[in-house]
Amino acid sequence: MIEITTYQDFVLIDIKKSSLKIKLLNYGAAIYSLETQDYLGNFEDIVMQYEKLDDYINNNIYLNATIGPIAGRVKDAVINTEDRAYYLDKNSDNKHTLHSGSLALSYKFFDYEVNENPDYTEVIFLYEEEKIDYLVKIIYHIYDSKIIIKFEVETAVDFVFNLTNHAYFNLSGNLKSDIKTHLVRLNSNLRHMLDDELIFTGEIKTENDIYNFLKRKNLIKALASLEKTPKGGIDDIYYFPKNDLRYLMAEVYDPFSRRMMKVKSTYDHLVFYTHNNINNLPIKHLGEHKKHYALCFECQKSPYGFLEANASSPRLKQNQLYEETIVFEFFVKKM
Repeated sequence: MIEITTYQDFVLIDIKKSSLKIKLLNYGAAIYSLETQDYLGNFEDIVMQYEKLDDYINNNIYLNATIGPIAGRVKDAVINTEDRAYYLDKNSDNKHTLHSGSLALSYKFFDYEVNENPDYTEVIFLYEEEKIDYLVKIIYHIYDSKIIIKFEVETAVDFVFNLTNHAYFNLSGNLKSDIKTHLVRLNSNLRHMLDDELIFTGEIKTENDIYNFLKRKNLIKALASLEKTPKGGIDDIYYFPKNDLRYLMAEVYDPFSRRMMKVKSTYDHLVFYTHNNINNLPIKHLGEHKKHYALCFECQKSPYGFLEANASSPRLKQNQLYEETIVFEFFVKKM
């Protein structure tokens, strides 16, 4: 079942499947809401959502939006290609660029089309950037119990592209609890070292402490240790060498609702983020915005400037095609 509603320039695309209900938003090619069943069969929202639709215009935490053309931070807010230098907005510490500055896809209205297929519903979001001359496609395939997001870019110039989805997940359902008791597993313990401004240093550490999630564990200890640090929680880049869609990147399980989500991707990096930064916009089901009520698995390419020979590169030559995929798959453990 598909229903499309409009409010001013906003378009909400409501898709209902047997085990999943999702609303997609044309602003930021975002996930507006996502409902799955708990172990009793109750549908509840498992992503954070602003109380008011208008608040997405001021979405400075990039809530559930598409991130690009460049996810993450760009040191000194400058991109260098063979032909020229691109100077970006300094919206991180008044020195670096976070999530593309004013180029951010999170703040763009996309054109869209909806197609029904036998096994899934397809929603294609399109955005053309005239300043730099590239075309972005964000393609959602909505199945009964999984979401496949495909990212495509066609560019007429050499540039840097690193697109992801910034969904804020909380499997308790309707934000009934924070994420501290969520059980997380990451299929890598290779973590990029970051400086005090959250810029990667080029060093990768093999983790054996609170940052090691090779075995499934909750977030209580990690968040207690990090809450009073400048980061305020986990906001870290993990490296998954030789990753592809055959392999699990991450999973999260809520023992109370018994919901589970698994993440796979063609990307070889993942930013694990525990909702450390908030704004003053009211949140549906929660009211006043509070920290650590969601977590994000932002699958992506290497950070810009990382020169590991076997790792991915966000650099894209003109007339090359950018194609990457993220899969979120949902499960429930019945009684």
